[in-house]
Amino acid sequence: MRPIRLATLLAALLLALPAAARPLAKAEARALDKAITAYLDAIATGNAEAVVAAMPPRVVAIFAAATGLEQTALRKTLVEQTGALMRGTKVTDLSADQSALDAEDEGLADGASVAWVIVPTAFVSEMDGKTARNEQPLLALREGKAWHFLRIDGPERREVAALAYPFLAGKEFPEAKTTPVE
Repeated sequence: MRPIRLATLLAALLLALPAAARPLAKAEARALDKAITAYLDAIATGNAEAVVAAMPPRVVAIFAAATGLEQTALRKTLVEQTGALMRGTKVTDLSADQSALDAEDEGLADGASVAWVIVPTAFVSEMDGKTARNEQPLLALREGKAWHFLRIDGPERREVAALAYPFLAGKEFPEAKTTPVE
């Protein structure tokens, strides 16, 4: 009886441990690189539709539920708002540091599997004659074969991410940094 109780206790403890980070597999890293390149290109060229399309569908669903809008109508509104913001902002020197990414794998209550990483990004923005260097963590999530992206540069964005992906609740993420450029 004792070995069974010990095994049960050990199994319970192992299940309670946080998921272990792992290096991305080569195919996974290539797919992420391709998706990040497309995402950064969309930002650089002011392609609001592509930027909004890169948002995780679960996050869009939460926004839709909170606003009472149908997801299609919400996406249209987000594209319009993102486009307006992008037209007023010049973004240059975009980069994403993918040199040392470790992924974590999680499961959701609906049975979906999600791999996720935090990608350090940097860019220079110019708006209303003011220029700043920005360093921001970008949450990259893979559900199925598609990578999706979400900025997590503040408490509100992190709360939305945790609503869509409960395993993110309470996680520590790097802080965003903005430095004026003279």
